[in-house]
Amino acid sequence: MRLVVWLCAAAALSAALGAQAQAAAWGLKLTGLGAAPVADGNEPSARATIEPSVKWKGADLEMRGRARLRWLNQHDDERRDVHVRELTLAWRRADTTLTLGAQQLNWGRMDILRVTDVINPVDQHDLFHEELPEAKLALWMANLEWQSGSHTLQLVATPQVPIDRLPRRFGGLPVSVDEPGNAWRNATAAVRYGFEADGWNADLMASRGWHSTPVLRPVVDAAGLRLQGVVSRQSSLGFSADKPIGGTVLRIEGLAARISPDDSAAASGVGTRRHASLGIGLDVRAGDWFVAGQVIGQHERDTLTGRSNNAFVSLIVQRKWMQDRLAARALHIRETRGSSSWSSLQASYELSPHQVLQVQGDWFEGEPTQPFGSFSSRSRIAASVRVDF
Repeated sequence: MRLVVWLCAAAALSAALGAQAQAAAWGLKLTGLGAAPVADGNEPSARATIEPSVKWKGADLEMRGRARLRWLNQHDDERRDVHVRELTLAWRRADTTLTLGAQQLNWGRMDILRVTDVINPVDQHDLFHEELPEAKLALWMANLEWQSGSHTLQLVATPQVPIDRLPRRFGGLPVSVDEPGNAWRNATAAVRYGFEADGWNADLMASRGWHSTPVLRPVVDAAGLRLQGVVSRQSSLGFSADKPIGGTVLRIEGLAARISPDDSAAASGVGTRRHASLGIGLDVRAGDWFVAGQVIGQHERDTLTGRSNNAFVSLIVQRKWMQDRLAARALHIRETRGSSSWSSLQASYELSPHQVLQVQGDWFEGEPTQPFGSFSSRSRIAASVRVDF
């Protein structure tokens, strides 16, 4: 029902403003996926999505809308949901753009792990089996951007509390999260300043909002043992930059943040954390080959558990053939503290510009308490087909 309302509103707006605009462009994407467990995996899964979209462009206004209807079945845990992926109205004049509505920000330059990309939450129900832009959840926000030459200033504010959508169960235990209500007193605000200097493309960011991933704590109540998610506020400062050097691109990115439990969770047993991340990466392109290596170091100081350090080392190798219709990708990422890892092999083939077949295998290794080992039950081989109209 909500989807019908959104699409009707989009059609009504495009019709009302159509006299001064191009015709509205409609689109539809259908995806089907089936997967079988391998290695330590125990979660056969399937996913089907329908994504209608609309785009309308006028002299100074542009409207975009995209929704996703999803059916997801993981180890007999069946979900049916509807998400607004994008629903925006943008006004452009000279060097200024104001965008209102449901949208996502894509800040930062690191692959796989997010360092400065801390505004939008993610859907963890099928995490690691979707590309990050597909896993990220849109937020209703006001987004003001001003650009003059190589200088960009972006101001963002949202009344939503950006909390990751967690699985219903984790490690066999039910999961629940008491999320603060959406209100301006719980708003997230962020600013980004972009510039160029000595061949570098750089961004400086600052935000005051929420740490999107709740900390899970075991709780025993009348219903038995469960995992209670504790949400935390986050204030952060970060930077991100890249520089082309011949046939390579050097990337660096860093973030310093203070993460403290929400007032309503002060007695939850979760401490205040000071977190710092620093990443460096190098992209190399040679003909049809592409190689990207990255190292991200993390330092955390918790008022309850003390200090901890970790590093994530990743490598991506891609190759394309047949005028880019056939593509293959190998990915491996490992964290040094517990030696847990995620390895992925992917091959895709374009039957046509609007039809893509894909096969992907994912293997997670490590103990359940380690970053990638906690997903070991999701090790699987999947086949999917995508059709665009």
